[in-house]
Amino acid sequence: MKKFLLISTFLYCLSPMAWAVPADWSGLFKSWEKGCDTSPALSAFTESMGAVNTKANGQFYLAQNIKLPAQYRNQAAQKVSFHKMWDEREKYTFNQIRLSLKGHYYGLPVVHYSQTFIAEETAGMEYQRLLLDVPIEKARRVLANKYRPRKHFNIVLEEHETLRAELLPVNINGKSQTIVECRYIFG
Repeated sequence: MKKFLLISTFLYCLSPMAWAVPADWSGLFKSWEKGCDTSPALSAFTESMGAVNTKANGQFYLAQNIKLPAQYRNQAAQKVSFHKMWDEREKYTFNQIRLSLKGHYYGLPVVHYSQTFIAEETAGMEYQRLLLDVPIEKARRVLANKYRPRKHFNIVLEEHETLRAELLPVNINGKSQTIVECRYIFG
């Protein structure tokens, strides 16, 4: 009987279920703590999310080859999803792409990562967001003093701007959640 239990325990430890611990996304998004900066791994991921290809009939679609470090791959959806969103702050409807995630960010449960690009006449804005499944009060307690500002000269604005990740409250289907957002302006 002992031999059977030993073999069973050994086989369980080799199974994917035994090693499927929730991902800690804190490492991938760590550079956001330095004024919405980026890292090679985060840049590869965000650029792969927005990679656009063209079909033979001229329609655009997003490439589904999401580039993530190995420790995150089994904790992310295989494909992005598309959503039309109303931004109350900007008073604008925009297209958003999302990738569902499993795991946590500094111990807070993660729902998804999203990207939005809004083109205007002379510039565009990109929003990179991480949706956390906790009310803003809890997110503020856990993430207090986490995000430092960074001065950056923006050639579109022709002046220095301060970049910093922001925590924003959001109510989705009656549930209070939190967005960690980095916003960039491009020319």
